[in-house]
Amino acid sequence: MMAEALVLGLVLAGLLLGVYCLRPSISCKQKVQVGLPFARMVYNDESGGKMLVAPRYDLQGKPDYIFKTLWRGCYIPFEIKSGVAKEDVPHEGDLMQLLAYFLLVEAVYGKRPPYGKLVYSNKTFKVRNTYRHRWLVKITLRDMHRMLEGNYTTHETKNYIKCRNCICQYTVCECEEED
Repeated sequence: MMAEALVLGLVLAGLLLGVYCLRPSISCKQKVQVGLPFARMVYNDESGGKMLVAPRYDLQGKPDYIFKTLWRGCYIPFEIKSGVAKEDVPHEGDLMQLLAYFLLVEAVYGKRPPYGKLVYSNKTFKVRNTYRHRWLVKITLRDMHRMLEGNYTTHETKNYIKCRNCICQYTVCECEEED
């Protein structure tokens, strides 16, 4: 009798895990590889997810995925990048994007994410949602809003080599071509 109950329990657990693993876009194997085996997807940009809005920060965006962990109910934003990480730190722009998603997730779901993930083709970075990161993204957002309003001047040395691939080139700052 006890053995039958144990077998039945294992079969039910296997069925539940099998149903749980039937998710679009990210398979169970991929979830394990990126470190979220026990989470369910609550948001997916691929299937036309709605724009997330944080009016307090005048911010909106669409992360690639948001997962909700099963045990703690934490929301984890995920950003998938097609490029490679050449160093042991994520690209600065990608990091700022994920940090902005922390604010969006908190505004929309009412719960502060403990961390998020940046996934490159060769590496996955787990980025903690620290007070320093929150301060950094808020300062950056403030500066961006000031730039859009025309009330901000750059403090960077303008250099053609550094600025030639910048998205702000010839918009909010002018770079000087080298002779």
